[in-house]
Amino acid sequence: MPEPADVTTILATPVYGEALTVAHVATGAAAPLAAEVARLQSAAGWTVTDGADDADTVVLWGLTAGAARDELAGRRPTVVVLDAADVRTVLTRPTAWARELRRSAATSLLLLPAELAERWTRWGPPVPLAHRPAGLPDEAAVTVLSAWVARAHAYGRRAG
Repeated sequence: MPEPADVTTILATPVYGEALTVAHVATGAAAPLAAEVARLQSAAGWTVTDGADDADTVVLWGLTAGAARDELAGRRPTVVVLDAADVRTVLTRPTAWARELRRSAATSLLLLPAELAERWTRWGPPVPLAHRPAGLPDEAAVTVLSAWVARAHAYGRRAG
């Protein structure tokens, strides 16, 4: 994982220097992690909002929240953060895979665990992906996650 000082290696765009407005959508076990990430982003000067309509970028935590891409398609850049169990669900269930293929056009960036990213790219939909920062909600990992969110904002929604 890159150190916070090296976030420029993730993304070279002036947008990263801006304070973005981000909406985090999470349910179940992902909700406390998303809330802590939002708190740290807020402490870093970003604005955290509840409504996707007010956000520069929307971060969806897990497959359940990721289903919101159907409603968000084309409205806001969207980052989907998956854990290992989510990725395995998609990779091992044909119906989940078909849903993910349909949603890939409405995804600006997928953040996947490093150990599963290569497998996803071998079988995955044509959507930008990166390694999910290890150690969330550690401040250094949140800084890396914020760089990826800024990248999604800079490059916007993928054409579908």
